Amino acid sequence: MLRIKKRWRRILHIVLAVSVLILLACLFILWLLQTVPLNYQTALVVENEVHQPHLVALQETVDNIKDDIWNRDKLVFEVSEQQINAWLAMELGPQSSRALPEGIKQPRIELGKPQQTLYFTIERPRFTVVISIVVQIALGDNLNTVEIRIGSVHAGSLPVRMKRAFDEIESAMARQGVDFRWKPGTNREVAVVTIPSQVRIKNKQKNLSVRELSIDDDVVEVTVELD
Repeated sequence: MLRIKKRWRRILHIVLAVSVLILLACLFILWLLQTVPLNYQTALVVENEVHQPHLVALQETVDNIKDDIWNRDKLVFEVSEQQINAWLAMELGPQSSRALPEGIKQPRIELGKPQQTLYFTIERPRFTVVISIVVQIALGDNLNTVEIRIGSVHAGSLPVRMKRAFDEIESAMARQGVDFRWKPGTNREVAVVTIPSQVRIKNKQKNLSVRELSIDDDVVEVTVELD
């Protein structure tokens, strides 16, 4: 009888130890999921008053492009990380008429060389998690195409495969009229965005070719030839 009691006690201890390990593992995974990258935290606390001049500068750049496109055969322009994030914060904010996919909020981007990072928050009734996608953006093999190579995806600090997030990105691009597709044979690790080759306003038309796309720390430079 004593031997049986010792055996059951040992089994109980093993079960308790395994349960504690499982609980600790779950808590650790939860902590990893709740981690918010520091750069994203910094980007989210920027006030609209700080964003506003960058958004104005971006709008001025767009207006200049609209004016110059009919009078030049080549355009070179820059867009900064601050300008892009100002647009994301103020034009894709909660009061904006431009809708993000349901449950996706607060997108931000971090520009760098050779890689860039897209951040956004997924909000669901039972959880909230920050997604960070590390990519490399470059011109594609075909004219007027941009390839976005996905390096890694993290939920908090936890590396994950986000098939559903990719589905939502693809559907969001389709709703916005963006020519977006996954490059064949890459297992959805390389996305291809096609840029329209013609600009038409009323009776005016211009053919355009994107010749250079340079991404450095905090800035994107684009060179476009016009015909």
